Amino acid sequence: MAAGMVLLMFATACARTPSTSASGAKPIDLYAAEPSPADVKSMLGDSNWWPGPPSFGVRPLDSASMPMAERFRILQRFVHIGTAETFDVEFIQWTSASTATTQMNNIKSALGTSASGASVGDQSLYYGLQGTGGAPFQTATFVRVGAVMTTITLSMKDAYPKLDLLGKIANRVVSRLKNALTGKVHGNALASTDESRLPPKGPDMTLLGAVKLPVEAVIVMLNFAAPETLSGLLRSAGADSIVFGDYALDNDTHMEMRAGVLEFNSTQKATDWIDALRGNATIDSNGIASFYDPSTGQYFSLFTAGAKGAMLVCRSVADGEAASRSCEVPMSRVAPAWQFSLNAQ
Repeated sequence: MAAGMVLLMFATACARTPSTSASGAKPIDLYAAEPSPADVKSMLGDSNWWPGPPSFGVRPLDSASMPMAERFRILQRFVHIGTAETFDVEFIQWTSASTATTQMNNIKSALGTSASGASVGDQSLYYGLQGTGGAPFQTATFVRVGAVMTTITLSMKDAYPKLDLLGKIANRVVSRLKNALTGKVHGNALASTDESRLPPKGPDMTLLGAVKLPVEAVIVMLNFAAPETLSGLLRSAGADSIVFGDYALDNDTHMEMRAGVLEFNSTQKATDWIDALRGNATIDSNGIASFYDPSTGQYFSLFTAGAKGAMLVCRSVADGEAASRSCEVPMSRVAPAWQFSLNAQ
């Protein structure tokens, strides 16, 4: 939950006999349990909800702040284009069901007794939160299934969603989660051809997770001012998906590195896209544009390799916190090494 929210309404927890622990779940399996864009369209009734890139909260990322009893977490964010509305689903895998139960009880102690929403999973809690900005009507739903705790946050611009809708969303999300925990749904590793497009293994960052995403995810990641226009341009240029890798920065694991590569239908289209993104940033002798964007608090390195366009982003794991300068040297090493690797393919 975002800092500064004021508790608006309270609810009661609903408890059932604890289900089996999900100790065998892998990060990629819980990623596969995240709602798809089609799911979100169905749940929220609008096709303008776009996915951002996922965050794989796997050690060593932010390891100094990660509780020892937490195995990993997976966060998927969706944004409602044309508004400040957001929809986030985060799964946290704890070491045991009892530890996850303790976390749920701690939330109830901190936020108080809550409203009577649908009984979902082994425990569920519903809260409304008064925020600020363009989507101040914020809700947080917490559901436990065995050793996995799910947090579903929804920020709306006009009014609070009804508890009935929140319950339906929780049931839909938890249904996918249970399928992953029981082995009915598995995450798929990248194809070898896609994996080879990611940055080469080196001493500067550790891979946490890698997936193929619709091109809209990179537009959300960039916080581009005209997302629908850029989506149309990218798809018309042959770039309808992005190979995405999520990394921990080894010299400062509070920083998350994101790498993405797109395939265009021509070298010129790739160059045009990089030129549009870099703005006034200069290109070095290797053809790499590197800069810090104060509006997002992130570092960027952009380049082309034939008809491929690649980007490297360094950001803080904390929302609203600017990336540290510890990003600078690793990015200056990784970007040219990655460009060399792509050009050699």
